[in-house]
Amino acid sequence: MNVLVSGIAGDIGFGVGRIMIEWGIFKQIHGIDISDDHPGSLLFDFVDIAPKADSDDYIKWVCDYLQRHKIGLFIPTSEAEISLISKNAEIFIGLTHVLINDPILVEICLDKYKTLEFLHSKGMAVPIHGLVGTDVPNNFPVIIKPRRGQGSKGQKTVYSNDDLTRLESGKVWQELLIPGNQEYTCAVYVDSNLDIKCLQINRTLIAGYTGKGTIVKTLEISNYLKMIVDIFKFSGCFNVQLILTDQGPLLFEINPRLSSTVMFRDKLGFTDLRWWVCDKLGYDKPTYIEPVIGTKIYRGNTEYIVELN
Repeated sequence: MNVLVSGIAGDIGFGVGRIMIEWGIFKQIHGIDISDDHPGSLLFDFVDIAPKADSDDYIKWVCDYLQRHKIGLFIPTSEAEISLISKNAEIFIGLTHVLINDPILVEICLDKYKTLEFLHSKGMAVPIHGLVGTDVPNNFPVIIKPRRGQGSKGQKTVYSNDDLTRLESGKVWQELLIPGNQEYTCAVYVDSNLDIKCLQINRTLIAGYTGKGTIVKTLEISNYLKMIVDIFKFSGCFNVQLILTDQGPLLFEINPRLSSTVMFRDKLGFTDLRWWVCDKLGYDKPTYIEPVIGTKIYRGNTEYIVELN
């Protein structure tokens, strides 16, 4: 079977490609991105430049690529593509298998405000939050972030209502969660029977990404994650980011996709990408041996040299 991975210039797409190639059970691994200024050609069997997800011809271009290269599995990794493909899922039925979460999960969780509102309406504990220009915080400081977008891009801390009124309306504000050293990124895999596996990483951010972390297993967090799964009731893979506060775990966003720690997780034996692929294709899943609590992870640098022909 041939596999197509999108967004390969990003750390998620590149990591997915590395895992799929190391797995060694597929015939060809193709990669696409909106430019060719990346080291993808050193990893993938074939690479190509794709239109941006917001262009009118993106869907047609991708469908043509899938048919031309006999792609049996398509793994979109950028949020823009995931959003668009989720809204047009029927186009891909019969054309290929697409590794993507349920459209309802995608639609809710790609919107940070809608995520908090929805879970709060279901009785989940979430941070105090609102929209700039609509709701006024009772206490400061608050974190300001775009309703959509991954990582910490566009995020800032605001310390007064005067500063808040100067900001663009429509952005999300939420209470500043503390302590800062209790931030966790939690990978959640849910199989077709709604049985879950979770990996909790107490992390430190470096340049907006998980730069280092420690594997933990906290009952409070495990129960909190199970509540989220029980509310959505969808199989798939997603990533919950939260702070373990004095009041218990409080999430600040859910990423309805694979995350930048996908390669870390695979190396630890939490092979959620492979499990998800196996669920989609009907393959037997690799067994899971939980990593030792206290295991450390660190993000390093890798150099790539591409010489001119």
